[in-house]
Amino acid sequence: MDNLARSIASSRTEPAASPSFEELAAQQGVSPIDDIETPLGKPFPEGESAEEFSASLREWRREGTGPGIAQ
Repeated sequence: MDNLARSIASSRTEPAASPSFEELAAQQGVSPIDDIETPLGKPFPEGESAEEFSASLREWRREGTGPGIAQ
């Protein structure tokens, strides 16, 4: 068996260690939320049309801002 075949065979037999939730959160810079309403964002005006919402969404994406996006 050549070296490439050995490395492929060994990678298949060795179980990969999975990081804990805490380790994943730390790696991704995620922190706990203080208020359960925070992920919901601010409500949109009831009278807003789909076109107005779509235009706002495009603008937020261009700017990198919008509801739920931490700056």
